[in-house]
Amino acid sequence: MTYSPPAAGPSRGLNVAERTPEVFEASRTLVDAGTRFDAHRHEEDQLAWMASGAMELTVRGETWHRRGEHLAWIPAGAVHEMAFTGQGRLISVYAQTGLRPRGEEWARPRTLSADPLATSLLEHLVDGDPSPARRRHCRLLLADLLEGAATRHDVIALPREPRARSVAEGILRHPADARELEHWAAGLGVSGKTIGRAFLAETGQSFRRWRIQARLQAAAGLLAEGRPVQEVAAAVGYATPSGFIAAFSERFGSTPARYAQGLR
Repeated sequence: MTYSPPAAGPSRGLNVAERTPEVFEASRTLVDAGTRFDAHRHEEDQLAWMASGAMELTVRGETWHRRGEHLAWIPAGAVHEMAFTGQGRLISVYAQTGLRPRGEEWARPRTLSADPLATSLLEHLVDGDPSPARRRHCRLLLADLLEGAATRHDVIALPREPRARSVAEGILRHPADARELEHWAAGLGVSGKTIGRAFLAETGQSFRRWRIQARLQAAAGLLAEGRPVQEVAAAVGYATPSGFIAAFSERFGSTPARYAQGLR
């Protein structure tokens, strides 16, 4: 089926759509914990960005955790679903396939780097009420930026196995939770080896490595909100700021302070 943005409601959030004739549409959706868009597809290409908060996006059976540093490209016809575990703002652009950048790679789902100019254009399309001529300029510039955007390989894959998925989602909700794998597994009535095998087979990472990545992704989101480094370190489970800074720098190629400064 072709997806239409959900009607506003207490559990689904407020949807505000800004339209241009025929070929180009930008929408902003405010989401809450528990909001989800079940499996659907579009006749148009979709570019999705979490202006705040985080999203679990499932495309063609694979689930990925995305935050504000990622742009999700969902080509026309690709079945996908979205789930949200907290408050956030989702901005999407829908466009006819004839407007996509050149290249066969645009026929596949992709994760792209969220260029500050590209995200500013997305904000402008839904908040700035640009004229039709300005919208066309925004569309052309956005297509140009996408064509040169770097592919991101740092999104976090989520395991499909239900018990491993529940562990992963628990860590995403509470990244400072220090329980080891055996403790998580005991609460589910299975062995730690069972959960560990699911993480490795379905995310390509061990449970311990996956948790580090999840914590650092959560830290990037908190830094984007303006939280101080020491506070962020504690919020994602690091006993000392120095340990957090070292891990973050290895992951993002920048200290937390410089990363936050770059966002500002």
